[in-house]
Amino acid sequence: MTMTAFGARGESLAPHTSLRIGGPADFFLRVATEKDLLDAIQVARENELSVFVLGGGTNLLVADRGIRGVVLQNGWRESSVDGDIVTASSGTELAHVAAVAARSGVEGLEWMATVPGTVGGAVHGNAGAFGGETADVLVDAELVDMNGDTWTARVDELGYSYRTSSLQGTPIVCVRARFRGRTGARANAVKRIKEMANERIKKQPLAQPNTGSIFRNPPGDHAGRLIEAAGLKGKAIGGAMVSPKHANFIVNANDATADDVRALMALVQGEVAKKFNVKLVPEVELVGDW
Repeated sequence: MTMTAFGARGESLAPHTSLRIGGPADFFLRVATEKDLLDAIQVARENELSVFVLGGGTNLLVADRGIRGVVLQNGWRESSVDGDIVTASSGTELAHVAAVAARSGVEGLEWMATVPGTVGGAVHGNAGAFGGETADVLVDAELVDMNGDTWTARVDELGYSYRTSSLQGTPIVCVRARFRGRTGARANAVKRIKEMANERIKKQPLAQPNTGSIFRNPPGDHAGRLIEAAGLKGKAIGGAMVSPKHANFIVNANDATADDVRALMALVQGEVAKKFNVKLVPEVELVGDW
């Protein structure tokens, strides 16, 4: 694999993010196998280029100026079940992990069906929903650094707390992960997934481009409740709008830019701080050249 293998230069990242926002990548490459992923990291290192791995493109706000270096879109999807353990590659959608577990009669991973994004993103950000989170079910994760060194880290070595881990802000990439459910009944797991999916459809603005929850819930409260109580539902800056359906979602209502979203986030933080003296911490990750 050589630099020419890095495919598209200046590819817009907007179509590859759930918010449909983001400027160009210097180099953009989609990988579909473990070998491709590791080879691409090696070639990037040889060319002294930074690497950003894009999974589902959820939970991300990509700058209007884009991302420097190489953006690897991880399309490597692979999963297997052994007893109550599900092993999945980093590019596998969490919803797929939930489905594979349910089909095999493994319970306890149903919440993953409602989290947009991939295994790699979940391991990095301790993704969660419906009272479950990655840290509760992860056994270990195989990781790789920019030198191409791989190792396996146990869940207690990843510095997990609410929606965060010690991997964030590092160039370490998740290769694959193992999740532990519990042996149960296929019918129960499938039923639970359907219930959660219906709940999510009712409450979240899934018809418009969004990035999931914008802010982390402050201790003992809900970001959405505070934002709504501050009278900000429907508030817009440029093409970005606080969803009238769920206040902790910012939707791309009309060709929003990343700057629109960032400005609206700052406005929301300011209003909530002023009215309730609560500092809202972003859950969405701001990436790229700001």
